[in-house]
Amino acid sequence: MTMRPDLDYVDEGVDLQDPALYRPSRGRFGTARILTPIAYRSKVFADLEDEKIWTRSWVCIGSQHDIPNVGDLLPYTVGNHGVHVQRGDDGLIGRYNLAQHGGCRFVPAQCQTGSKTRCSFTSCGYSRDRGVIAADELGDNTPTMRQYLGYRPERLLPVTVESEGPFLFVNLDPEAAPLADRLDGVAEALALEEAAAWENAESFWAEYEANWKLLGRALLRSLAPKAKAAKKAGGDAIVLRTGADFSGGPATVFWLLPNLILVYGKDLLVSIALQPTALEETLARVRISAARPIEAAHVEALRAALEQAGGEAAAQQEELVRFGTPSRPQTRLDALPLEEDRAAHLLQAYVIGRVLKRHEVHQAGPLYVAAVR
Repeated sequence: MTMRPDLDYVDEGVDLQDPALYRPSRGRFGTARILTPIAYRSKVFADLEDEKIWTRSWVCIGSQHDIPNVGDLLPYTVGNHGVHVQRGDDGLIGRYNLAQHGGCRFVPAQCQTGSKTRCSFTSCGYSRDRGVIAADELGDNTPTMRQYLGYRPERLLPVTVESEGPFLFVNLDPEAAPLADRLDGVAEALALEEAAAWENAESFWAEYEANWKLLGRALLRSLAPKAKAAKKAGGDAIVLRTGADFSGGPATVFWLLPNLILVYGKDLLVSIALQPTALEETLARVRISAARPIEAAHVEALRAALEQAGGEAAAQQEELVRFGTPSRPQTRLDALPLEEDRAAHLLQAYVIGRVLKRHEVHQAGPLYVAAVR
């Protein structure tokens, strides 16, 4: 098993960047087979996604409403990288956290399992995120301040941050194209600027026992069960399904890959930001914004849709974890089942395209090294 981006990613005896591994899954819909089950259970594949997807995409980390005051800080772990966005006097500031490895001299073994740990010591790229940190909690010389900002935050490695409507996006790639190129008209279609002014909002977090890809595709089916899927051109792939939302009204469901699902209805916008917290666990950060008071029944209907999707995704996760193991010896690629969900077919085309893309490597050092202070 190798853990360097300039070398191949290998697990279960397979080179995960070998195009032959994905050839059965790259055909047209109706003939393409499901993505290799390794993509849902392998720590090495998760590291490959970190290198090819999470560190090279516009990732939604929350809402502008989360940090309304100067000094407020929103932490978010993107792949294996702890970052934050803070509201400054002149706008938004994105940075890597000072404590990328929890202050440890190396990343402990329990943090190298593909699961974000509930660290009692600090917050880092390998531990669970906490909620928004208010400006007065950061204080002067507090443990929280030292974990995230240090004494010279201006010296921290910057992270590109942009906003669109109410949403905050970060991109860890210093050569990233602008967010506007990535959205490609979606902001106008969803009236995001209008939605940013809506005062009625509710939010909650919910975690499900499934890989982020499985949860996302299950959410599309649960939120718009009778809709058709299509791909919107431009930037990253966008999966679109139209139909009725959880309140029964007409709606459009967008998946802004990799992690933001939007349900846009009349005077209502639901955002679900997917965040992998383990190989087989995903946190859904949910926010409902509306131009009118939000009915409790609609919130419960949304929670029910999420639970339905979570249960379906968890069952698929359990099946794929066993697939191709000694108890399920279907290892031939041409023996994989056909992919019968059009949205999932679009998703796996996106994932395959990303993991097979080769990038210039600027640093050939090992992934797990002592933290630099």
